[in-house]
Order: sequence, then C-alpha cells, then structure tokens
Amino acid sequence: MQHWFTRRVPRRIAATCAIVCVGLAAGCGLTQGEDSYQMPAESSAASSYIPRANDSVERAGVGQKMPVYWLDNTDSGVYLYREYVQDTRHQEPISDAIAYLLAGKAADPGWYTHLKPSEDIGASIDNSNLITLDLPAKVFSAHLDRGLSERTVQQLVFTATAAAANSGILVGNTPATVRILVDGKPNEVVFGGYELQDVYERDTRFMAPVWVIDPQFGSVVESGSVKITGRTSDFTKGTYYQLNAKGSAAASKSAAAPNKLADKSIESDGSFELTTRLAPGSYELQLWGENKASKEKIGLTTSEFTVK
Repeated sequence: MQHWFTRRVPRRIAATCAIVCVGLAAGCGLTQGEDSYQMPAESSAASSYIPRANDSVERAGVGQKMPVYWLDNTDSGVYLYREYVQDTRHQEPISDAIAYLLAGKAADPGWYTHLKPSEDIGASIDNSNLITLDLPAKVFSAHLDRGLSERTVQQLVFTATAAAANSGILVGNTPATVRILVDGKPNEVVFGGYELQDVYERDTRFMAPVWVIDPQFGSVVESGSVKITGRTSDFTKGTYYQLNAKGSAAASKSAAAPNKLADKSIESDGSFELTTRLAPGSYELQLWGENKASKEKIGLTTSEFTVK
C-alpha cells in the first residue's frame, strides 16, 4: 500500500526564495555562470581527521515542528545541518518538509540549498518505508560538481526521512530509503551531469561532525536555567564549547574561556545536554571538536540566540 502526499507551493513564496538563493551565491562556491557551483577549495581540510557523525533518526512527536536539512560551508567541509521549522499544518509531513526546503529560508543566514523552488511536489511512502519523491526538472537546474550534487541530493534524502520519522508514519524498524523521480522518470541526469541512483539511504559522510540542536539560531528562551543540547563525533581530544554574551548588558555574564564537554556527558549516539544559568541578553554559542596534537577547531558551528 502506498500513501501519496502532494501540495502546491504559492508563487509568492517561490519568488522570495529565488531572491534569497541569489544572495547566497557568493558563499556557495560560485564558478562560471550564476547558477554553477563547486565545492569550496578551502573546505578540504585534508590534514584533519574528521570522524563520521553518528546518525540517529528523528523521533516522532517533536512539538508541532518539522525537520529540514540545510547545507553549510565550514573550514572542514560542506555538511548537512538540521533545523526544526514551524509546521505549516497541511498534514502532509514529507511534502510539507520538502516544500519548505525548496522555498523556505533557514534561520541561520549561512545555511542554504542549491535546489530551485517549484509549485509541484509529489511524495509517497509504502509499507517498506520506501519514500518516493517526484519533482520537476527545474528543481535540479543548477550546475553542480559531483561533491555538491551528492550533498544536495542528501538534503532531500535526510529531509524526507526525517519528516517521515518525526511524524510517526514509518512502519516497524526498517530504515527509510528514498527514490527520486524527475518528472516521473527514474535515474535522470541532474545538476548538469549527475545521474540519480535507484534508491538512496542516508549517507552519514555528509552529516555535520558537530552541531547545536537547541537553542536554534535566532530562537528566544526564558532566562534562568537554559538547556543546551547538541550532537558531536568521537574526536580524539574532545568536544569544546564557548558561550559569549553579546552587548554590554550581558557582557559580565559571558563565559570567556572555552569549556570541554565531559566525556561521560556524551551519549553513545553523540548526543549531549548541559545546563547553564543565563541572564537576559543576546548570546553566541560556539561548538567544535579537536584532535590530539592539534589546536584546530574542527567543524566549528555557531548558534545565536536571545534570553529574555
């Protein structure tokens, strides 16, 4: 049995995203032509050992929000980062999440996608947890090198499987997989030269080695005891964080020195949680990993939030 979810994306939203994507072009490896991109040369970090991130499928019932995965360029590579966005309440979890990925805007101004907006999104899932996405060719019209093509396809894979898991529609314990059709056709060539596979699984090579789960970029939290959660990989020296107050009102409360996460506080799947007391003000949280015999901040990621 197969369930289909389809929706129409308003033209005004698609137009807004087109403007945003043009603004991001300068930070996304622009090459010949405004719609041609390649992996940034500075993101290779060949001398660093970057452990692979642990994948943990999203759990059902995370409030009324849905997960969307974005790309970000870091000194260690181009990685996928997850954001929870407000549910548009169409009750079509997979197509709603894909629609937001195509035409929405990430809270973090550095996060982006090379997928183009479209009004037509088809999504289905069968009882073996195979998700089928059917998208128009224009969604894949940017010209990308292989590295960015792989990562952009994984944006669709991670977003679709996360939406299915988050909404509780997966059957049993079989991992969700994704088939991508272009105008109803399988194995199409997209992004100017990348041939789509029959079926995709999540590829943890492209997950960020370190990320902040909460507070999300741009969020507002209550003052007092503030919970910080995140995910990290198995760095040989450990995982570090630094919390900086922004502005004079909270400057005296700023934690100026980096702090190392206690190894025992990190779960087997890489998740961690810590609590700190914060006064009202604006804050910047930095999170990164380090390996032994090196002071390099690997996978440095930042979240800015407000305490009221």
